Amino acid sequence: MGDGIADILRAGGVARPAWEARQILAAQGDAVELARRRAGGEPLAYVLGEWDFYGLTLTITPDVLIPRPETELLVDEALAFLRRGRPGPACVLDLCCGSGCVGLAIGANHPSVSVLSGDVSEAALGVAKGNGCQNILRADALAPPDQSLWGRFDALVCNPPYIAEGEELDKSVRDYEPRLALIGGADGLDFYRSLLPGWLRVLRDGGLFAAEVGYRQGGAVRRMAEDAGLKEVAVVSDAAGIGRVVRGVQ
Repeated sequence: MGDGIADILRAGGVARPAWEARQILAAQGDAVELARRRAGGEPLAYVLGEWDFYGLTLTITPDVLIPRPETELLVDEALAFLRRGRPGPACVLDLCCGSGCVGLAIGANHPSVSVLSGDVSEAALGVAKGNGCQNILRADALAPPDQSLWGRFDALVCNPPYIAEGEELDKSVRDYEPRLALIGGADGLDFYRSLLPGWLRVLRDGGLFAAEVGYRQGGAVRRMAEDAGLKEVAVVSDAAGIGRVVRGVQ
């Protein structure tokens, strides 16, 4: 059976057919049908209906982005800040939460944190709730935050849409992942213009702002953060030297 599943994947051009065949055989459902979906180009996470992120196995549907390894750097930055911060419980806002992966990873690794997960998509919030997000909020990151949120949070973390209109995308992204969670305006920076300074109102004094950024966007977002009055602003790079996160302190 395993060889047959691998053959279907191999015929579809899947790069690691034997490994993916094992994942499909371990999943719920008709393995042949799942393999055919994968061979047709559908991302493995959607075929399986789940994906791992920061040690957590999360439900993933086409209503949310597939969590990427590079987004774990955003979690790392938030946890490092919270662990050296003020004692006692901390409150974190995970904006553009999608599957809830960032907030859930923070909560799983910091025992006294309370996370509010916000997204404009009701479908995404449903996935996040199913993954264990206990506090959810429909929130549009392109609009100003509700006054009830002002000054409530020790950290604001966000992985916003940051792909520019017209930017060429891999077929597996373009045809399957939600456009709402991908496209960030003509230059990909619309969400950062809203976050900085608008959403900084939700932070307490000394609170952390941290956002994932796209390739070569770090400099522009860093300048926005500095212009918004944040202190200790930095672009944090991944192991390959690519700037992935812009962070600063209120």
